[in-house]
Amino acid sequence: MRRPLACALLAAALVLALAGGARAQALRLGILPVLDTLPLHVAAREGLFAAQGLDVELVPFASAMERDTAMQSGQLDGYFGDLVATLTLIRAGVPMRVATVSYRTTPGQRMFAVVASPKGAAEGAPLGYSRTTVMEFLLERMAPGDAAGGQPFTRMEVKKIPIRMQMLMAGQLGYAILPEPLASLVESRGGRGLATDEALGLPLTVVCLRQERMGACGAFLAAYSRAVEALTRRPEDFRDLMARECRMPDALAAAFPVYRYPAPSLPSEAEVAQVQDWMLRVGLLEAPLPYAAIVPQP
Repeated sequence: MRRPLACALLAAALVLALAGGARAQALRLGILPVLDTLPLHVAAREGLFAAQGLDVELVPFASAMERDTAMQSGQLDGYFGDLVATLTLIRAGVPMRVATVSYRTTPGQRMFAVVASPKGAAEGAPLGYSRTTVMEFLLERMAPGDAAGGQPFTRMEVKKIPIRMQMLMAGQLGYAILPEPLASLVESRGGRGLATDEALGLPLTVVCLRQERMGACGAFLAAYSRAVEALTRRPEDFRDLMARECRMPDALAAAFPVYRYPAPSLPSEAEVAQVQDWMLRVGLLEAPLPYAAIVPQP
């Protein structure tokens, strides 16, 4: 059973403070232009954060590196990111905790996929990926070789995802691991999907807050939960928002599904351990972090 959200207990006290005319709490959250962040955009656009007494600014970054640098330097009160990046920042001493999982791998809703080039892939053609990232973590679990007749893959690191996709489309890569909606875009242009993350049952991305801002966690989660509910009830109302904020290619904007998102929850200790075990094996961690250093404590 998943661990209850300890910080939700703070909501009642925060509501009382707001009722007394307390000033709205400002939170600056660093985000990336990806599908996982749609509930945050819904909460901001629909005034759900404001209704909870929060003044949330979603600060977009072009790359995870820029976002992480801003988090380390104290320019942000929280951020959206994958578990690998989150554990790396906590290990580096950034005082933050996971507030909620933002996306879990879900059957019928792939977030990452291994796709073959529309140009075809000769034997031994390289697979483009990025080392020591959540994509490498997923790649080891997707077993794309099973869909390619047991073919072994030579890996080639291409860190920048747009360049990786360009090389795949040009036939310079035989295969690549790509996030949605780029994987679907490649398929729409003749590529072939080999493996996805759908059945892995893993929390991929999370929203974190700095420890000194965890007092706002209950109100933040209340607004976030309402955004998830709104997306579940009326997904098409947010298609234009998804296309604009999550950088949906024009060719896919009208037909790409508006995903379902999980209600707020924390990653379990076992789920965190899976990620940490891999990070230890590839040298991203020297020792495992205690679970209490990752999630809020009662």
